[in-house]
Amino acid sequence: RINPKYAKSFNNRGNVFKDKGDLERAISDYNEAIRLDPKFALAYANRGDAWDDKNDSARAIADLDQAIKLDPKYSRAYNVRGVVWKKKGDLDRALADFTDAIRNDAKSAIAYANRGDVWDDKGDTNRAIADLDQAIRLDPAYSRAYNVRGVVWKKKGDLDRAIADFTDAIRNDPKSS
Repeated sequence: RINPKYAKSFNNRGNVFKDKGDLERAISDYNEAIRLDPKFALAYANRGDAWDDKNDSARAIADLDQAIKLDPKYSRAYNVRGVVWKKKGDLDRALADFTDAIRNDAKSAIAYANRGDVWDDKGDTNRAIADLDQAIRLDPAYSRAYNVRGVVWKKKGDLDRAIADFTDAIRNDPKSS
C-alpha cells in the first residue's frame, strides 16, 4: 500500500507464499514483480523455481533461461535450472548448469552437491565423491551432501564410510528424510 510499484516487495512476498506452499499466490506476486521490473532476474528465477514445484518444467526452464539472459553470472539460476534438467533426465544439461553455477560461485555447497549427485547418476563415483567432499568442506553442516555421499560410498562398497556419512547427515538434520 505504501509503494505499490516496488517490485522487490512483490518478489519477497512471493517467496513467503512459496514457503507456505501457496504456489498460485507466489507466482502471481512474481508476475507482478516482473511486470514492474522486466529486468529483475531474481524474480524470474524465483518464478522458475515455483513452476518447478508445480512440475511445469517448460515454464520453469523458460523463466530460468530469462534470468540467466538478464544476469549471466547468476549462480542460483543455473543451479535451479540444473535441478529441473536432472528431474527431466537430461543429465548432461544438468551437469553443465551445475558447472556454470560453480564457475559463478565457487563457494556454493549446494551446486557442488547437486553436481556430485549427477556424477553419481552418470556412474562416475570418483567425481561424485570429489564434488561431495568439496560441498562438505564448504558447508560442514550440509546434511544432503553427507547423505548423497553416503549413497555413493554404499555403491562403492565402503559401508563403514557410508554409515559415517549417514550418521553425520542425521546429526546435522535429525528431521530430514
